[in-house]
Amino acid sequence: MKRLINVLIVNGSPKGEYSLTLQHSLYMLGQEDAVNSKVIQAGEVLSSIIFDKAWLESAISDIEWSDAIILTTPVYTMLVPWQLMRFFELIKDAGKSDVFFGKYATSMMTCFHYYDHLAENWLRAKSEDLGMSYLEGRTADNTDMLGKDNRASMRFFMHEFLETCRNKSVVERRFMPLKETKSPEFKPSRVTEPVSSKSAAQGASLKTVLLTDEYRKDGNLSAMIDVFIDAYPHPVEVVDINDFPYEAGCHGYLRCELVGECDRKDGFQDFYVNLVNSCDVLLFGMNTQDRFLKPIWKLFLDRTFSNGHRTSMMGKHTAYLVAGPLRSLPDVRQFLEGKSNVGRENAIGIISDEYEHSAQLECLLRETAESLSKAALAKYQKSVNFLGVGGIKLFRDLIYSMRGVVPDDNRFYRKNKLYDFPQKDIARQIFNLGMGFLFKFKFIRVGAYERMPALYIKLHKHIVNSGKP
Repeated sequence: MKRLINVLIVNGSPKGEYSLTLQHSLYMLGQEDAVNSKVIQAGEVLSSIIFDKAWLESAISDIEWSDAIILTTPVYTMLVPWQLMRFFELIKDAGKSDVFFGKYATSMMTCFHYYDHLAENWLRAKSEDLGMSYLEGRTADNTDMLGKDNRASMRFFMHEFLETCRNKSVVERRFMPLKETKSPEFKPSRVTEPVSSKSAAQGASLKTVLLTDEYRKDGNLSAMIDVFIDAYPHPVEVVDINDFPYEAGCHGYLRCELVGECDRKDGFQDFYVNLVNSCDVLLFGMNTQDRFLKPIWKLFLDRTFSNGHRTSMMGKHTAYLVAGPLRSLPDVRQFLEGKSNVGRENAIGIISDEYEHSAQLECLLRETAESLSKAALAKYQKSVNFLGVGGIKLFRDLIYSMRGVVPDDNRFYRKNKLYDFPQKDIARQIFNLGMGFLFKFKFIRVGAYERMPALYIKLHKHIVNSGKP
C-alpha cells in the first residue's frame, strides 16, 4: 500500500484560481492516488502591497504540514513573478525559512518558453538554498495540456516525483551554496564636479536618466553612481525606484494588451512610458540580493509589461552598475544581457563592484561613462547575439499568431520590420527552388563545392577592396 503524501501547491500566479498554470498542477495531482493536497494562492494574496498577516501564518503552517511542494508559476519578465519572490522573502523576514528544510520540491511553469530556464534555475537554486531536494520541473506552452501525448508525459512526471518523495530518494544538487562574501569597499578619489554644473557636452546633450534602488547612501552602489555621473559629460536625472507609490504587482490579466491601459491605478504605465520615451540614455544602478537583484527590481520590471510586448528600449543606449557578487551569479548577468539583447538596447557595459583595488573600478567606471557618451552620440548600434535573436523570434511568432487581439503589438512589430519570416523573402524562395532543382545533379553539387569559398565572400570582398564607407 502506498504511503500517503501531503502535497502543497504554492501558486505564484496573481490570477489565483484562474491561473492557467494552476490547472496543470491540479490535473497532475488529480491523476494520482494516496495524495492529500492543498493550494495556497501566494501570487494573488501578495499582489497588493498591503497583505493579510494571518494568511502568511497559515501559509507557513501549510508548509510545515507538507511532504512535498509544487512551485506553480507563470514566467514574468524572464523570471518568476515578484509576488512569488516576495513570498520567500516574507517567510525569511519572519525567521521561518527552516520550515522548508528536508522537503521535496519541483515546479510547474507555463509560458512561451521565453527565458524559462532562468526562472527554473532561480526556483531550483532557491529551493536548494532552503534545504529542499528539488527535482527538475516541467514547462508548458499554453496549449500543451490539450494534447493527449503531453498529458501522458505530465502524468508520468508527477508519478515519478511522488515516488521519489515516498522513497526518499537522493536528488542531484546543481547549485553551490552562496558564499557570504562582500565586495571590497569602494573608496574612489574625490568626486569634484557637481551634477548641476554640467554643460551640454561640447554642444550636444543627451537626455539621460538613472534608475536605481540606492542613491546618496553609504553603499558601494552609491559611490559607483557618483563616479559614473562625475565622468559622464551630460546631466543625469536620478530616479530612485523605491520612491514610486506602487499599488501592487503586475496582475497578469493583460488589460494593457487588450484595452491599452494597465489595470493598476497608480500611474506606473504613464510614468514608465514617459520616462523611456523622453530619454536617449538609460542607466541602471542595481544591488543584488540572494540569487537575484533586490526584489524591488522584480516589482519594477514586471510592471513595465504595461507596455506589452513592444520593446520600449529599442535603440536606447544603456549601462548597468551592479553592486554584489555578480561573478557568482551568472544567471543574473544573463538576465541583464538577455534583457538588453531582446530589447535591442545598446548596452555599453555591465560593471560590478568586485574589484580588489578601488582605483581599478574607478578607472573602469570613468572609461565606460565616456564610452557610453561617444556611442550614444554616434548612434552606435550593437550587434545582437543568440540571447536576443532567439528571444525576439519567440515574441515574433507569438504576436503574429495573436495579432487580431493585440493590435498595438502587431502595429509595432510591423513598423519595426520584426515579422522577418524567411518564407516571405520571395527572392530567396525563388533562389532555393532553382538551386533545389540544379542540386539534384551531382556534377552541379561538386562544382558548387569547389567554387563555394570564393563565391561565399565575393560581395563582401568587393566592399573591402572598394575602399568606400
